Amino acid sequence: MTTHKKMLYHKRWFILFLLILFAGLGDLQAENSSDEIFGGQILTMTEEKPPLAPSNDPRFKDNNDGTVTDLQEGLMWKKIDLYQEKKIWSSWDESQKLIESFNKEAYASYSDWRLPTRKELKSLYEEDKKVPWKYYWTENIIHIDPIFGYSHCCFWSSELYKDKYAWGFNYIGGREYPSMKGGGQYHLSLSTIRPVRTILKTDPENTASQN
Repeated sequence: MTTHKKMLYHKRWFILFLLILFAGLGDLQAENSSDEIFGGQILTMTEEKPPLAPSNDPRFKDNNDGTVTDLQEGLMWKKIDLYQEKKIWSSWDESQKLIESFNKEAYASYSDWRLPTRKELKSLYEEDKKVPWKYYWTENIIHIDPIFGYSHCCFWSSELYKDKYAWGFNYIGGREYPSMKGGGQYHLSLSTIRPVRTILKTDPENTASQN
């Protein structure tokens, strides 16, 4: 068996293992909604979370269309990130296609969505702001304004690092990190995306304010 075939073989078995594992966890959840066996940790992704305290920062404006305007930076963000919305991560390569789909459907009536730069991602990191973040047995704090809800921790930027990597940003520690664009051997990634666009003078709200 060639090296390539061996890799494919092991990859298929690994994916099968994950499917069986998560199917088993789903049965456990159905049979034991309190999740006593795992100390209440497995359900942290799906259990209902208490409402967060509302944002009182005048920097941010909720546009009530799934977007948030950052008045300080002149940016418009998707309010709910991909992981919050669909419980999925994406590789950097997959993120490009997701951005294309946002623009094709003209999300919130705009078709100029993109991945943010590292600087733009970092601009949302505010150490004094704290949002709980739980993932299985991991419990941390996300330092981002609560207007974005129970945000995910780790996001792709638009910037590349060498040939096979792209930069991401972590809101737990406020650090940048390089990660494989394709997600590695098994195409897995713990990063997600929050699309952004630059506010233009021709935007409807700006045009209306000038009239």
